[in-house]
Amino acid sequence: MGKALDKINKIASGKVSTWKEEAIERKNSNDWTKRSFEIAVRILREIRTQKTLNGMTQRKLAEEMDVSPQYINKVIKGKENLTLETISKIESVLGITLIEIPLFEASQIIPVNFSESKIALSRTGSISISENVWSYSNNIYSDATGTYG
Repeated sequence: MGKALDKINKIASGKVSTWKEEAIERKNSNDWTKRSFEIAVRILREIRTQKTLNGMTQRKLAEEMDVSPQYINKVIKGKENLTLETISKIESVLGITLIEIPLFEASQIIPVNFSESKIALSRTGSISISENVWSYSNNIYSDATGTYG
Protein backbone atom coordinates (compact mmCIF):
# COMPACT_ATOMS: atom_id res chain seq x y z
CA MET A 1 0.00 0.00 0.00
CA GLY A 2 2.94 2.34 0.57
CA LYS A 3 3.96 2.22 -3.10
CA ALA A 4 0.49 3.15 -4.30
CA LEU A 5 0.35 6.04 -1.85
CA ASP A 6 3.78 7.25 -3.03
CA LYS A 7 2.57 7.22 -6.65
CA ILE A 8 -0.56 9.18 -5.75
CA ASN A 9 1.47 11.73 -3.80
CA LYS A 10 3.87 12.11 -6.72
CA ILE A 11 1.01 12.76 -9.14
CA ALA A 12 -0.66 15.16 -6.74
CA SER A 13 2.55 17.01 -5.90
CA GLY A 14 1.97 19.59 -8.62
CA LYS A 15 5.43 19.04 -10.08
CA VAL A 16 5.30 19.67 -13.83
CA SER A 17 6.53 16.78 -15.93
CA THR A 18 9.26 17.47 -18.49
CA TRP A 19 8.67 14.34 -20.56
CA LYS A 20 7.48 16.33 -23.59
CA GLU A 21 10.52 18.63 -23.64
CA GLU A 22 12.84 15.64 -23.22
CA ALA A 23 11.13 13.83 -26.13
CA ILE A 24 11.49 16.93 -28.35
CA GLU A 25 15.18 17.23 -27.41
CA ARG A 26 15.78 13.55 -28.27
CA LYS A 27 14.04 14.04 -31.62
CA ASN A 28 16.06 17.19 -32.42
CA SER A 29 19.39 15.57 -31.52
CA ASN A 30 18.63 12.44 -33.55
CA ASP A 31 21.00 13.35 -36.42
CA TRP A 32 24.11 13.79 -34.29
CA THR A 33 23.28 10.79 -32.11
CA LYS A 34 23.08 8.54 -35.19
CA ARG A 35 26.44 9.84 -36.42
CA SER A 36 27.91 9.53 -32.92
CA PHE A 37 26.75 5.90 -32.80
CA GLU A 38 28.40 5.17 -36.17
CA ILE A 39 31.66 6.67 -34.92
CA ALA A 40 31.40 4.68 -31.68
CA VAL A 41 31.00 1.41 -33.59
CA ARG A 42 33.99 2.27 -35.79
CA ILE A 43 36.14 3.01 -32.71
CA LEU A 44 35.10 -0.24 -31.00
CA ARG A 45 35.87 -2.29 -34.11
CA GLU A 46 39.27 -0.67 -34.41
CA ILE A 47 40.10 -1.27 -30.72
CA ARG A 48 39.17 -4.95 -31.13
CA THR A 49 41.24 -5.23 -34.31
CA GLN A 50 44.28 -3.59 -32.73
CA LYS A 51 43.99 -5.50 -29.44
CA THR A 52 45.75 -8.53 -30.92
CA LEU A 53 48.29 -6.37 -32.76
CA ASN A 54 49.38 -3.87 -30.12
CA GLY A 55 47.26 -4.53 -27.03
CA MET A 56 44.91 -1.58 -27.63
CA THR A 57 42.14 -1.28 -25.05
CA GLN A 58 39.71 1.43 -24.04
CA ARG A 59 41.97 2.22 -21.09
CA LYS A 60 45.05 2.46 -23.33
CA LEU A 61 43.16 4.71 -25.75
CA ALA A 62 42.17 6.95 -22.83
CA GLU A 63 45.76 7.13 -21.58
CA GLU A 64 47.15 8.00 -25.02
CA MET A 65 44.47 10.67 -25.51
CA ASP A 66 45.03 12.01 -21.98
CA VAL A 67 41.38 11.59 -21.01
CA SER A 68 39.62 9.44 -18.43
CA PRO A 69 38.50 5.87 -19.18
CA GLN A 70 34.98 6.99 -18.23
CA TYR A 71 35.04 9.56 -21.04
CA ILE A 72 36.07 6.89 -23.57
CA ASN A 73 33.25 4.72 -22.23
CA LYS A 74 30.77 7.53 -22.99
CA VAL A 75 32.28 7.94 -26.46
CA ILE A 76 31.95 4.28 -27.39
CA LYS A 77 28.40 4.20 -26.07
CA GLY A 78 27.58 7.03 -28.50
CA LYS A 79 26.53 9.26 -25.61
CA GLU A 80 29.12 12.00 -26.11
CA ASN A 81 28.85 14.88 -28.58
CA LEU A 82 32.40 14.79 -29.92
CA THR A 83 34.42 17.87 -30.79
CA LEU A 84 36.70 18.00 -33.82
CA GLU A 85 39.65 18.03 -31.44
CA THR A 86 38.52 14.76 -29.82
CA ILE A 87 37.82 13.14 -33.18
CA SER A 88 41.29 14.19 -34.37
CA LYS A 89 42.93 12.71 -31.25
CA ILE A 90 41.07 9.42 -31.71
CA GLU A 91 42.07 9.29 -35.38
CA SER A 92 45.70 9.98 -34.48
CA VAL A 93 45.94 7.37 -31.72
CA LEU A 94 44.12 4.63 -33.65
CA GLY A 95 45.56 5.58 -37.06
CA ILE A 96 42.13 5.70 -38.69
CA THR A 97 39.90 8.26 -40.39
CA LEU A 98 36.51 8.85 -38.77
CA ILE A 99 35.43 11.89 -40.78
CA GLU A 100 36.45 12.82 -44.31
CA ILE A 101 36.01 16.30 -45.69
CA PRO A 102 35.37 16.25 -49.43
CA LEU A 103 37.62 18.44 -51.52
CA PHE A 104 36.03 20.88 -53.92
CA GLU A 105 36.97 20.91 -57.56
CA ALA A 106 39.18 23.71 -58.84
CA SER A 107 36.61 24.53 -61.52
CA GLN A 108 32.87 24.47 -60.95
CA ILE A 109 29.90 25.08 -63.22
CA ILE A 110 27.32 27.32 -61.61
CA PRO A 111 24.06 28.05 -63.48
CA VAL A 112 23.08 31.69 -62.90
CA ASN A 113 20.19 33.74 -64.22
CA PHE A 114 21.85 37.15 -64.34
CA SER A 115 18.59 39.01 -64.97
CA GLU A 116 17.16 37.79 -61.61
CA SER A 117 20.41 37.81 -59.63
CA LYS A 118 20.35 40.04 -56.56
CA ILE A 119 24.11 39.91 -56.05
CA ALA A 120 26.84 41.13 -58.30
CA LEU A 121 28.86 38.33 -59.87
CA SER A 122 32.19 39.01 -61.48
CA ARG A 123 32.74 37.33 -64.81
CA THR A 124 36.50 37.78 -64.51
CA GLY A 125 38.24 34.45 -64.99
CA SER A 126 35.06 32.76 -66.19
CA ILE A 127 34.13 31.15 -69.47
CA SER A 128 30.65 31.43 -70.97
CA ILE A 129 29.27 27.97 -71.69
CA SER A 130 25.81 29.17 -72.71
CA GLU A 131 23.68 32.26 -72.21
CA ASN A 132 23.12 31.70 -68.47
CA VAL A 133 25.86 29.19 -67.60
CA TRP A 134 29.41 30.25 -66.78
CA SER A 135 32.35 28.14 -65.69
CA TYR A 136 34.39 29.70 -62.88
CA SER A 137 37.96 28.70 -62.13
CA ASN A 138 39.79 29.12 -58.84
CA ASN A 139 43.04 29.73 -60.71
CA ILE A 140 42.51 33.49 -60.96
CA TYR A 141 45.43 35.64 -59.82
CA SER A 142 44.53 38.02 -57.00
CA ASP A 143 46.50 41.26 -56.79
CA ALA A 144 45.22 41.77 -53.24
CA THR A 145 46.72 38.55 -51.89
CA GLY A 146 49.37 37.90 -54.51
CA THR A 147 48.16 34.33 -54.93
CA TYR A 148 46.16 32.19 -57.31
CA GLY A 149 42.77 30.86 -56.21
